[in-house]
Amino acid sequence: MTDEHTPVSGGILVVGGGISGLTAALEAAEVGTDVFLVEKNPYLGGRVAQLNQYFPKLCPPSCGLEINFKRIKNNRRIRVYTMTEVKNVSGSAGSYQVTLETRPRYVNNNCTCCNACVEVCPEERDNAFNFNMDKTKAIYKPHDMAFPMKYVIDMDACTRCSKCVEACKYEAIDLDMDTKSFTLDVASIVWATGWNPYDAAKMDNLKFGQSNGIITNMMMERLSAPNGPTDGKILRRVLPLSSVPVPATRTTSSTAPISAAWQA
Repeated sequence: MTDEHTPVSGGILVVGGGISGLTAALEAAEVGTDVFLVEKNPYLGGRVAQLNQYFPKLCPPSCGLEINFKRIKNNRRIRVYTMTEVKNVSGSAGSYQVTLETRPRYVNNNCTCCNACVEVCPEERDNAFNFNMDKTKAIYKPHDMAFPMKYVIDMDACTRCSKCVEACKYEAIDLDMDTKSFTLDVASIVWATGWNPYDAAKMDNLKFGQSNGIITNMMMERLSAPNGPTDGKILRRVLPLSSVPVPATRTTSSTAPISAAWQA
Protein backbone atom coordinates (compact mmCIF):
# COMPACT_ATOMS: atom_id res chain seq x y z
CA MET A 1 0.00 0.00 0.00
CA THR A 2 1.36 3.42 -0.93
CA ASP A 3 0.20 7.00 -0.64
CA GLU A 4 2.06 8.56 -3.55
CA HIS A 5 1.30 11.20 -6.15
CA THR A 6 2.96 9.62 -9.17
CA PRO A 7 0.83 9.21 -12.32
CA VAL A 8 0.02 5.56 -12.90
CA SER A 9 -1.86 3.61 -15.57
CA GLY A 10 -4.33 0.75 -15.87
CA GLY A 11 -6.30 -0.97 -13.17
CA ILE A 12 -9.41 0.14 -11.30
CA LEU A 13 -10.16 3.43 -9.59
CA VAL A 14 -12.34 3.12 -6.48
CA VAL A 15 -13.83 6.44 -5.37
CA GLY A 16 -14.76 6.36 -1.69
CA GLY A 17 -12.95 4.74 1.22
CA GLY A 18 -15.95 3.62 3.27
CA ILE A 19 -16.83 -0.03 3.83
CA SER A 20 -18.18 -0.43 0.27
CA GLY A 21 -15.09 1.11 -1.30
CA LEU A 22 -12.76 -0.88 0.94
CA THR A 23 -14.54 -4.11 0.02
CA ALA A 24 -14.47 -3.35 -3.71
CA ALA A 25 -10.79 -2.42 -3.61
CA LEU A 26 -9.77 -5.51 -1.65
CA GLU A 27 -11.82 -7.96 -3.70
CA ALA A 28 -10.36 -6.59 -6.94
CA ALA A 29 -6.78 -6.45 -5.67
CA GLU A 30 -6.88 -9.96 -4.23
CA VAL A 31 -7.71 -11.43 -7.64
CA GLY A 32 -4.72 -9.66 -9.20
CA THR A 33 -5.99 -6.24 -10.31
CA ASP A 34 -4.18 -2.98 -9.58
CA VAL A 35 -6.44 -0.67 -7.54
CA PHE A 36 -6.28 3.04 -6.78
CA LEU A 37 -8.43 3.93 -3.78
CA VAL A 38 -9.26 7.61 -3.23
CA GLU A 39 -11.05 9.15 -0.25
CA LYS A 40 -11.84 12.83 0.43
CA ASN A 41 -11.45 12.49 4.22
CA PRO A 42 -8.05 12.14 5.93
CA TYR A 43 -8.98 8.58 6.95
CA LEU A 44 -10.64 5.44 5.57
CA GLY A 45 -13.70 3.75 7.04
CA GLY A 46 -16.49 6.17 6.18
CA ARG A 47 -19.72 6.12 8.19
CA VAL A 48 -19.04 2.66 9.61
CA ALA A 49 -16.11 4.12 11.55
CA GLN A 50 -18.58 6.43 13.33
CA LEU A 51 -20.89 3.67 14.52
CA ASN A 52 -20.97 2.20 18.01
CA GLN A 53 -21.98 -1.30 16.86
CA TYR A 54 -23.13 -2.72 13.56
CA PHE A 55 -25.35 -5.54 12.33
CA PRO A 56 -25.50 -8.55 12.48
CA LYS A 57 -23.06 -9.39 15.30
CA LEU A 58 -23.26 -5.98 16.99
CA CYS A 59 -19.48 -5.70 16.88
CA PRO A 60 -17.71 -2.36 17.22
CA PRO A 61 -16.46 -1.07 13.85
CA SER A 62 -12.86 -1.55 15.00
CA CYS A 63 -13.46 -5.27 14.56
CA GLY A 64 -14.08 -5.45 10.82
CA LEU A 65 -12.23 -2.29 9.83
CA GLU A 66 -9.01 -3.34 11.54
CA ILE A 67 -8.97 -6.56 9.50
CA ASN A 68 -9.60 -4.68 6.25
CA PHE A 69 -6.95 -2.06 7.03
CA LYS A 70 -4.42 -4.82 7.59
CA ARG A 71 -5.37 -6.42 4.27
CA ILE A 72 -4.88 -3.08 2.50
CA LYS A 73 -1.56 -2.43 4.22
CA ASN A 74 -0.25 -5.84 3.16
CA ASN A 75 -1.49 -5.70 -0.44
CA ARG A 76 0.94 -3.99 -2.79
CA ARG A 77 -1.66 -3.83 -5.54
CA ILE A 78 -3.62 -1.16 -3.66
CA ARG A 79 -2.56 2.48 -3.63
CA VAL A 80 -4.40 4.76 -1.23
CA TYR A 81 -4.87 8.50 -1.72
CA THR A 82 -6.59 10.21 1.22
CA MET A 83 -7.78 13.83 1.20
CA THR A 84 -8.25 13.38 -2.53
CA GLU A 85 -11.19 14.19 -4.80
CA VAL A 86 -12.04 13.52 -8.44
CA LYS A 87 -11.96 16.72 -10.47
CA ASN A 88 -12.52 15.40 -13.99
CA VAL A 89 -13.17 12.16 -15.86
CA SER A 90 -12.66 11.73 -19.60
CA GLY A 91 -12.35 8.80 -21.99
CA SER A 92 -14.65 5.83 -22.43
CA ALA A 93 -15.26 2.33 -21.10
CA GLY A 94 -11.97 0.49 -20.75
CA SER A 95 -9.85 3.65 -20.96
CA TYR A 96 -10.55 6.53 -18.56
CA GLN A 97 -8.37 9.51 -17.73
CA VAL A 98 -9.13 10.79 -14.25
CA THR A 99 -7.80 14.05 -12.82
CA LEU A 100 -7.56 14.09 -9.03
CA GLU A 101 -6.62 16.73 -6.48
CA THR A 102 -5.07 16.03 -3.08
CA ARG A 103 -5.37 18.60 -0.32
CA PRO A 104 -2.36 19.07 1.99
CA ARG A 105 -2.39 17.19 5.29
CA TYR A 106 0.56 19.24 6.57
CA VAL A 107 1.84 16.05 8.24
CA ASN A 108 4.16 13.65 6.43
CA ASN A 109 4.89 9.93 6.78
CA ASN A 110 7.38 10.54 9.62
CA CYS A 111 4.42 10.93 12.00
CA THR A 112 4.32 8.39 14.84
CA CYS A 113 1.18 9.77 16.55
CA CYS A 114 3.20 10.54 19.68
CA ASN A 115 0.75 13.38 20.51
CA ALA A 116 3.48 15.94 21.29
CA CYS A 117 2.04 18.31 18.69
CA VAL A 118 -1.46 18.15 20.17
CA GLU A 119 -0.16 18.90 23.66
CA VAL A 120 1.29 22.26 22.60
CA CYS A 121 -1.36 23.35 20.08
CA PRO A 122 -3.28 26.38 21.45
CA GLU A 123 -6.17 26.33 18.95
CA GLU A 124 -9.36 24.25 18.89
CA ARG A 125 -11.88 23.20 16.26
CA ASP A 126 -15.28 21.50 16.21
CA ASN A 127 -14.89 17.73 15.88
CA ALA A 128 -16.81 16.78 12.72
CA PHE A 129 -16.23 13.07 13.37
CA ASN A 130 -18.35 13.44 16.53
CA PHE A 131 -20.85 15.71 14.74
CA ASN A 132 -19.45 18.79 16.49
CA MET A 133 -20.37 17.55 19.97
CA ASP A 134 -16.82 18.11 21.23
CA LYS A 135 -13.57 19.78 20.22
CA THR A 136 -10.13 18.75 19.00
CA LYS A 137 -6.97 20.77 18.63
CA ALA A 138 -6.21 22.33 15.22
CA ILE A 139 -3.78 19.45 14.68
CA TYR A 140 -5.61 16.23 15.40
CA LYS A 141 -5.97 12.50 14.83
CA PRO A 142 -9.34 11.93 13.10
CA HIS A 143 -10.25 9.12 15.51
CA ASP A 144 -8.60 6.45 17.65
CA MET A 145 -8.16 3.85 14.91
CA ALA A 146 -7.74 6.17 11.95
CA PHE A 147 -6.06 4.72 8.85
CA PRO A 148 -3.61 6.00 7.83
CA MET A 149 -2.56 6.60 11.43
CA LYS A 150 -1.34 10.17 11.00
CA TYR A 151 -2.33 13.54 12.33
CA VAL A 152 -3.78 16.26 10.10
CA ILE A 153 -3.99 20.04 10.47
CA ASP A 154 -7.21 21.99 9.96
CA MET A 155 -5.95 25.23 8.47
CA ASP A 156 -9.29 26.92 9.14
CA ALA A 157 -8.42 26.68 12.83
CA CYS A 158 -4.61 26.86 12.67
CA THR A 159 -2.84 30.20 13.20
CA ARG A 160 0.54 28.89 11.99
CA CYS A 161 2.13 29.59 15.35
CA SER A 162 4.59 26.72 14.60
CA LYS A 163 4.47 25.35 18.15
CA CYS A 164 3.65 21.91 16.74
CA VAL A 165 6.65 22.11 14.39
CA GLU A 166 8.95 22.89 17.30
CA ALA A 167 7.49 20.08 19.43
CA CYS A 168 7.80 17.37 16.76
CA LYS A 169 11.17 15.63 17.04
CA TYR A 170 10.43 13.52 13.95
CA GLU A 171 10.15 16.51 11.57
CA ALA A 172 6.73 15.23 10.56
CA ILE A 173 4.98 18.61 10.23
CA ASP A 174 5.27 20.68 7.06
CA LEU A 175 3.18 23.85 7.09
CA ASP A 176 4.22 24.59 3.50
CA MET A 177 2.58 21.55 1.90
CA ASP A 178 0.62 22.44 -1.23
CA THR A 179 -2.41 21.03 -3.03
CA LYS A 180 -1.32 18.53 -5.70
CA SER A 181 -3.05 17.43 -8.89
CA PHE A 182 -2.31 14.24 -10.81
CA THR A 183 -3.87 12.00 -13.44
CA LEU A 184 -4.63 8.29 -13.44
CA ASP A 185 -5.30 6.14 -16.50
CA VAL A 186 -7.67 3.35 -15.48
CA ALA A 187 -9.75 0.72 -17.21
CA SER A 188 -12.80 1.10 -14.94
CA ILE A 189 -14.20 3.18 -12.09
CA VAL A 190 -16.14 2.06 -9.01
CA TRP A 191 -18.17 4.92 -7.49
CA ALA A 192 -18.63 4.11 -3.79
CA THR A 193 -19.13 7.54 -2.24
CA GLY A 194 -21.50 6.41 0.50
CA TRP A 195 -24.12 8.64 2.10
CA ASN A 196 -24.53 11.77 4.19
CA PRO A 197 -26.93 12.14 7.13
CA TYR A 198 -29.85 14.38 6.22
CA ASP A 199 -29.64 17.87 7.71
CA ALA A 200 -32.19 17.60 10.51
CA ALA A 201 -32.25 21.39 10.89
CA LYS A 202 -34.27 21.56 7.66
CA MET A 203 -37.22 19.88 9.41
CA ASP A 204 -38.52 22.83 11.45
CA ASN A 205 -41.20 20.83 13.28
CA LEU A 206 -38.57 18.65 14.97
CA LYS A 207 -36.80 21.63 16.59
CA PHE A 208 -33.34 20.16 15.96
CA GLY A 209 -30.61 22.60 16.97
CA GLN A 210 -32.79 24.38 19.51
CA SER A 211 -31.88 22.02 22.35
CA ASN A 212 -28.87 19.86 23.14
CA GLY A 213 -31.34 17.14 24.10
CA ILE A 214 -32.52 16.67 20.50
CA ILE A 215 -30.04 14.67 18.44
CA THR A 216 -29.90 12.53 15.30
CA ASN A 217 -29.46 8.76 15.27
CA MET A 218 -25.84 9.15 14.11
CA MET A 219 -25.12 11.51 16.99
CA MET A 220 -26.54 8.83 19.29
CA GLU A 221 -24.09 6.34 17.77
CA ARG A 222 -21.20 8.61 18.68
CA LEU A 223 -22.51 9.24 22.22
CA SER A 224 -22.85 5.47 22.72
CA ALA A 225 -19.38 4.67 21.38
CA PRO A 226 -16.53 4.16 23.88
CA ASN A 227 -14.38 6.51 21.78
CA GLY A 228 -17.16 9.10 21.48
CA PRO A 229 -17.35 12.58 23.01
CA THR A 230 -18.57 11.23 26.39
CA ASP A 231 -16.64 7.93 26.34
CA GLY A 232 -19.87 6.00 25.79
CA LYS A 233 -21.70 7.53 28.76
CA ILE A 234 -25.13 9.07 28.21
CA LEU A 235 -24.96 12.12 30.46
CA ARG A 236 -28.42 13.53 29.79
CA ARG A 237 -31.81 12.53 28.46
CA VAL A 238 -31.94 12.79 24.68
CA LEU A 239 -34.58 12.40 22.00
CA PRO A 240 -33.05 10.90 18.82
CA LEU A 241 -34.34 11.79 15.36
CA SER A 242 -34.38 8.79 13.02
CA SER A 243 -33.88 9.68 9.37
CA VAL A 244 -33.23 8.14 5.98
CA PRO A 245 -29.62 8.29 4.70
CA VAL A 246 -29.02 10.63 1.75
CA PRO A 247 -26.62 9.44 -0.99
CA ALA A 248 -23.34 11.34 -0.90
CA THR A 249 -21.35 12.83 -3.73
CA ARG A 250 -17.78 13.99 -3.82
CA THR A 251 -18.88 17.61 -4.20
CA THR A 252 -22.33 18.31 -2.74
CA SER A 253 -24.87 16.90 -0.31
CA SER A 254 -28.39 16.10 -1.45
CA THR A 255 -31.19 18.27 -0.10
CA ALA A 256 -34.04 16.00 -1.13
CA PRO A 257 -36.85 15.97 1.44
CA ILE A 258 -37.26 12.82 3.53
CA SER A 259 -39.51 11.65 6.30
CA ALA A 260 -38.50 11.47 9.93
CA ALA A 261 -39.98 10.13 13.15
CA TRP A 262 -39.47 10.69 16.86
CA GLN A 263 -37.95 7.86 18.81
CA ALA A 264 -37.92 7.64 22.57
